[in-house]
Amino acid sequence: MSNGIRTRQNVAGMTSSHPTLAAYRAAVQEMKNLPQSDPRNWVRQAQIHQNNCPHGNWFFLPWHRKYVLDFERICRELSGDPNFALPYWNWTRTRSIPAPFWQGTLLDTTRAIGPNAEISGQFVGRSVIDRILRRSNFELFASFRPVGQNSTDPSWQRAPGAEALLEATPHDQVHVWVNGNMVTFMSPLDPIFWLHHSNIDRLWAEWNSRGRGNTSSALWRDFTLRPFNTLVRDLQSITQLGYTYSSLAQTRLAEEASEMPPLLERARESFDLVEPQVASLGQEASFTVETPESPLPLAAEARFVEDVAEDGGPKVLALVRGVEPPEDEQVTVNVFLNCPYLTAETPVSDPHFVGDFTFFGVHEHEDGAEGDHDMKKSFAFDITGKVDQLRALEPDLESRLTVQLMPVPLEGRDVGPQEFGIEGVEIVYI
Repeated sequence: MSNGIRTRQNVAGMTSSHPTLAAYRAAVQEMKNLPQSDPRNWVRQAQIHQNNCPHGNWFFLPWHRKYVLDFERICRELSGDPNFALPYWNWTRTRSIPAPFWQGTLLDTTRAIGPNAEISGQFVGRSVIDRILRRSNFELFASFRPVGQNSTDPSWQRAPGAEALLEATPHDQVHVWVNGNMVTFMSPLDPIFWLHHSNIDRLWAEWNSRGRGNTSSALWRDFTLRPFNTLVRDLQSITQLGYTYSSLAQTRLAEEASEMPPLLERARESFDLVEPQVASLGQEASFTVETPESPLPLAAEARFVEDVAEDGGPKVLALVRGVEPPEDEQVTVNVFLNCPYLTAETPVSDPHFVGDFTFFGVHEHEDGAEGDHDMKKSFAFDITGKVDQLRALEPDLESRLTVQLMPVPLEGRDVGPQEFGIEGVEIVYI
């Protein structure tokens, strides 16, 4: 610990006897031993998440930051290690759950994977993370404002917005891949949950350290998170909160983005495709919009530039709205744009591939909880660069955009016939 700031370390290479994991194991065991009447009890801690966690909106990152921070403090109390800092699991470099989490107190027996299983680079690979960290707009990085939010009333905390890349792909896919407790809102029952979210928090800190600013909207900054009674604006600087990450070259807080309306309020045109469909495993569901004019100027030499549109520049977004989950969550939906030969075998390396989503937290945990967890979800994709890239392959692309959804089983999983509903797709020009 330096200057009162604790450093969260990468768990990779730590043995079970490492002081950090020994303290973590001791704290978890103490929490499991505490009576249910004690709010620090292991199950009581998971219920905080089940009953309050926001997903699919722009409170996702600050809420989980505070949640993990409070848990870390409890670990210091119960382990007797005043310098304890929760490690992080960097699944981009370490694709398997670390070995110490397959024995004793840190083992969760509900997982659907074994010690040697590795998560696909499609979900956590370096190219995915780089694409996330290049997002210049806060909502495209951190998920969208709840639809219609016009106040800081507490009821907006769990209102649906749309999941952006960080939440929809590495976050959700890790939960669904691990499965068991991790695929429910009681996911904190698995000790790996806390290291997973430490890594999500690290990516937010990394994004800020690269000069990316959080939104300055009062609807976000002045919101009080339940049950912590903490303002979002007080959760932006990790050094002010007393910690940093070993991977960060610097820990400064980027300046806030200039005052601008939330992203979708800046739309200059919107094409709402209200075409409810039922998608089946291995079969394409497609939505086509006839656009009246070219959505973006052609980039120089038609080269694909992933971050071609900065905050003030034009964007094309595809929002997949009102997705109802299948019975078995072990499904990934690969999203393509204008792919004339799409099948379930079309690889994600195909130039028409846009991104993916899955179904974390879509079914209410069997123990019950406050609020409705069996909710429809929405996902947002920035297809600005993809539209520009595909123009070289399809000259008339500007007059017809087709968003295609291809549900496939999670790699290595035996999934029976599945169906899920989609309310529609919206194409938005900003």
